[in-house]
Amino acid sequence: MADMMGTALSALTTYQRALSTTSHNIANANTEGYSRQRVDMSTRVVNQAGSGAIGSGVQVSSLRRVFDSFVIDQVRSNTAGLAREETFSGLATRVESVVSDPTTGINAAMSRFFNAVQDVATDPSSLAARRVLLGEGEAVTARVRDIDSQLERVDLEVNQRLRSSVDEINGFAKRISDLNKAISEATGANPGMPPNDLLDARDQALIGLNKLVKVSTVSQSDGALNVFIGNGQSLVLSNIPQMLTVSANRFDPSRPDVTLPSGGVITDALEGGSLGGLIAFREEVLAPVRSQVGLLALGLASQINTIQQGGRDLSGAMGQAFFTVPPVVVQNSGLNAGSASVTASISQVSQLTGDNYSVVADGAGGFILFTQPGNTPVSAAAVGLNISLSGTAVAGDTFLIKPTGGVAAGLRLNLTASSQVAAASASGTFGVGDNRNALLMAAAENQRVFFGGTTSIADGMQNLISEVASTVRSSEVSMASQSLLLEQSMSRRDSISGVNLDEEAANLMRFQQAYQAAAQVASVANSVFQTMIDTFRR
Repeated sequence: MADMMGTALSALTTYQRALSTTSHNIANANTEGYSRQRVDMSTRVVNQAGSGAIGSGVQVSSLRRVFDSFVIDQVRSNTAGLAREETFSGLATRVESVVSDPTTGINAAMSRFFNAVQDVATDPSSLAARRVLLGEGEAVTARVRDIDSQLERVDLEVNQRLRSSVDEINGFAKRISDLNKAISEATGANPGMPPNDLLDARDQALIGLNKLVKVSTVSQSDGALNVFIGNGQSLVLSNIPQMLTVSANRFDPSRPDVTLPSGGVITDALEGGSLGGLIAFREEVLAPVRSQVGLLALGLASQINTIQQGGRDLSGAMGQAFFTVPPVVVQNSGLNAGSASVTASISQVSQLTGDNYSVVADGAGGFILFTQPGNTPVSAAAVGLNISLSGTAVAGDTFLIKPTGGVAAGLRLNLTASSQVAAASASGTFGVGDNRNALLMAAAENQRVFFGGTTSIADGMQNLISEVASTVRSSEVSMASQSLLLEQSMSRRDSISGVNLDEEAANLMRFQQAYQAAAQVASVANSVFQTMIDTFRR
């Protein structure tokens, strides 16, 4: 009778656990990230009797969550991909609206300027036409400065969001490390019963982390997960988080970089998530667009200044520069050990591409010039620059040259009077009706002055607008694709790990019936046992 009672009690205990698990599943049917749990049962150790082995009941062998690690990895990866594309696309769209607006964009401002030049060429003696030209000259410089200012505000926003993202990443790293500790302790205390709810909580934390930056994981035997970012840099090792920091860029203190606790800069290695989108946008869209706007402004100023200074104004004097162009920006690395400085000037606008360049001192008074990005060695003459290194430089000292970096922000109108417009040619007989130089100015819009003499100012403007629009359309397509991939992976996860209320209701009835049957067995066993006791009492 004791064997019968023990068997019944094992069934009662087991099915009570099954009913509790089923009710837990039902209660969490709408809990985000919850994986349904299942009780696995097995027979207890048999009792050896003279007539053979007699079963001793049932026991819970494991209580585990139903999930597929491959599908979970897909959800994390697609989450990182979608967050990256959403961030990138949203910011790229804003840049497109700045440079491509038909009324306030750069194309409209330059078109009005060249229309005013054409009006002066049509009637070079008209003071009204000259005044309009100066007004449009002032307007185009103001427009270029305003565009650069708007792009700078976007840059400041990106920098602020980058700092905030690092703080959030550190928060997730701390939470995951705490969960790792709790999971390891629970696993060690009860090896056969994994802490399912803690595992779900960690999976959700990892998904939240992937919304910020793409990570990879490696599991440990104690149940903990090591988390890595970038090119394999550790973020969480067991229960120890590696807190990221934000440091000033070595060339530009206003530009933040992401660094490890050891001080290593990993900004360029990060990808995926909103942080990866911010970094990609800053490098692939914002910086190139600002450089190209500066290049267009420099091309306009250079062409018009050259023609203006080669003609005569209304008084017959040689023309002076139409625009004032700021000097080439050179930034010293904060890691330089020497006292050297670099100066640079533009020798040939047609050789410029909008790229930046790094000057690396060789320690012997010379230097090597590299493209940025790309890090390809080039000669200064080949890229349209004059570069001078002075002072004492230690080998490896680096300087960043931005040929067009400060042009858009610093471009100004130099002329102060309408009579200073040099519409007349410097050669031949001078006359107030001479428009030969003004015609050259009007033709400058289509003069091929960029990229080795293959692209005009008008072409450059259209190329800039087209490239930004193409980037926006491409990012929108990628975002739609990533959204679909995430939706599909989430559906697969739900089909495997999600709670089906109909199925749980059926399990509830099945386990309830089994529990009632086990209770009946216990009752029968008790009745038989009592009958035997009563028999022996007689």
